[in-house]
Amino acid sequence: MTLLQVGHMGEHSAQVSQLLMTNGDLDRSHGVFGALDFETVHFYWDSAIWLTTALMLHRFAGNSWLWLAFGAASFHQIEHVYLYFVYLVDMEFYAEGGLAGILGRGGVIGTPLARPYLHFMYNFLVMMPMALALWRESRRVVERAPLTGATPAPQPETVTTAPA
Repeated sequence: MTLLQVGHMGEHSAQVSQLLMTNGDLDRSHGVFGALDFETVHFYWDSAIWLTTALMLHRFAGNSWLWLAFGAASFHQIEHVYLYFVYLVDMEFYAEGGLAGILGRGGVIGTPLARPYLHFMYNFLVMMPMALALWRESRRVVERAPLTGATPAPQPETVTTAPA
């Protein structure tokens, strides 16, 4: 999941780069896989990230980085539940500004960040602690491994004979 989220972050990085190069023109800033830049894909992708992170918490509940990733994924998921609901229920409102979401500039609550920059931030706040959670769990595996560096000596094969 961490590698998938890093790839997803790459897609958002491409979109933000395109926005910067086109003076904020959303029509020309859809990332590398622009054909997938629509609300249904965003909703299901972020739902999968959120659910998978919750499942990982079941196994790695002591990993504080994973809890942080889950918190950020939860905020992101709430945003996409709202956006997907508006998209399904009132396409006209969605197209006329409802696509700003909850915290996007012009959204229900609003912040200074336009939606693409807000979602870039959401994804960054999911990806970084998720990567750190993976690193922490990897370190735990390494710490449990024997550090002798020696390989075990081969054991002689035992030959058993059947009784006569």
